[in-house]
Amino acid sequence: MTDLTVDEEEGRSPWKRIVAILCVVGLIFAMVVGGFLAVFMGVIASAAGAVGSGGAGCVPASTASAASWGEATSTRPTPPASTSSKPPASSTGGASSSTGETAPEAAAAPQSIEIPNGRGGKITLNEKQIAIATRIITVGRDLGVSDKGLKIALMTALQESVLRMYANSSVPESLNYPHDAVGSDHDSVNPFQQRVSGWGTVAELMDLDYSIKAFFGGPTGPNGGSPRGLLDIAGWESLAPGVAAQRVQVSAYPDAYDKWEPAAEQLIATLGEGIIGGGCSGSIDGEIQLPLRSDYNMTSGYGPRSIGVPGASTWHAAIDLQRWPNPCGDPVYAILPGKVVLSSALWLSIEHADGYVVSYLHMYKSQRLVDVGDTVEAGEQIGVVGNVPPSGGCHLDLRINVANNTNPEVAKLILSQNDTRLPRPATLPEHQNFVNPEDFFELWGVDLCPAGSCQ
Repeated sequence: MTDLTVDEEEGRSPWKRIVAILCVVGLIFAMVVGGFLAVFMGVIASAAGAVGSGGAGCVPASTASAASWGEATSTRPTPPASTSSKPPASSTGGASSSTGETAPEAAAAPQSIEIPNGRGGKITLNEKQIAIATRIITVGRDLGVSDKGLKIALMTALQESVLRMYANSSVPESLNYPHDAVGSDHDSVNPFQQRVSGWGTVAELMDLDYSIKAFFGGPTGPNGGSPRGLLDIAGWESLAPGVAAQRVQVSAYPDAYDKWEPAAEQLIATLGEGIIGGGCSGSIDGEIQLPLRSDYNMTSGYGPRSIGVPGASTWHAAIDLQRWPNPCGDPVYAILPGKVVLSSALWLSIEHADGYVVSYLHMYKSQRLVDVGDTVEAGEQIGVVGNVPPSGGCHLDLRINVANNTNPEVAKLILSQNDTRLPRPATLPEHQNFVNPEDFFELWGVDLCPAGSCQ
């Protein structure tokens, strides 16, 4: 019986070998096909991602240093798809270059800079003055102005105002706009002391970017060549910097600009590194995200409104979003990284490292997932949509206060009290220093509320 068993096993062994070989071949074939499919799907996914992230727009570079409570900077957004149950989490690593290397982090703006005053002494510029100098460099490079042109602009602003936004007591309207100092020289305002009687309206000249573009002038300048900006002066690049500044300013003190040339050169060397043309500067971490899954509706817009809800404001410093017909309980996501600084019955407020505060209203406090002192990342769920009064139904009120903002890109947005695009700008203090959330998202090239699906 033993011999017979051995013979049967020997007779079957070739078939075992064949079956084993076929199994191995089949396994290898499956692995090859699976790998091919994985690569194929990866290519498709990459292509889809490239299409989805192709929005234009400059990323507002953060001016804050890395804070102890979170990332100090923000980058190009990746809003969630409408089918996603949760937006993708914010990236925490450095932005990568096309070579796969990690890009350097954006340098923090200095809080003060000591510069020569041209008389053998020194003066110290504060953060606001540094921000104006940085903006002159940034706008100039956006316009393609050479470093000599930037130097002339800085020399001019140093002589005229020591890089301060001036209002004028003789122009009462100018006092209604943010300013650092009040002068009384004719009707001159802003860092370049441009006159309302020739350079533009009060509203235009109290806008920092407008004043810078007016100084540079040129084919795209707001002046139309009169008064002449720097780029409108034939052969300006062959002139001495002080002479070129005088050609623009037509000052009673034509030699006053020369003494600021060393200071202007220092500012370009200190602040100009990393500022490039095209409106974008620096290397930025993090993401901006949509506050709700993207198939939402806007039920109340930004600005003055008529509303029958008791206790609700007739000047709305926010936009209201909901996902009809069942918006209560929908997840609410932080749009940017930051630290929770307020959690009241109505408000949940998160401060970004650049100083602006994003608030999310009407979430029930018992349903919030974060509290004061917590740090959050972009795309992190912070609660769910609620109906805390005053409210006419479940929705999310999203508002952005920029009173303490230090980001020069965000600073370009129109404040609620200055927004003449609206039927009535904000007049009450509690409605002021906010910006339209849609304008805010546009800094990242993101349409917060597309006309076809949201409005």
